[in-house]
Amino acid sequence: MEKLGFDIAPAEHKQANPQEIRNQSIKRCIQTLVHACQCRDCHCRRPSCHKMKRVVQHTKNCWRKTNGGCPICKQLVALCCYHAKHCQEVKCTVPFCPNIKHKLKQQQLQKKFSSLKI
Repeated sequence: MEKLGFDIAPAEHKQANPQEIRNQSIKRCIQTLVHACQCRDCHCRRPSCHKMKRVVQHTKNCWRKTNGGCPICKQLVALCCYHAKHCQEVKCTVPFCPNIKHKLKQQQLQKKFSSLKI
């Protein structure tokens, strides 16, 4: 059975800053996610594209995600949150992005409103 993780910890960095390595890995995963969500080529030559398409498809069909019991779904949602914080696309194809952006805007407005009350 093939593992469906994100592989965000490459072994190529030995003495680099761990936080920087993590940030670079997240950026690569976000790039792969955006590509996979836009790619319509079922024979895409990017090896990470097919894998990410499978992760996205898994999340669409997973019944355990509703109670937070699926680590794959949790990882994808976290990746989508990182993406949504900087996404400028009006009709973004990344899963959950429009909803996350909407919630982030609501939080910003609530924060602004709260600071005006004080």
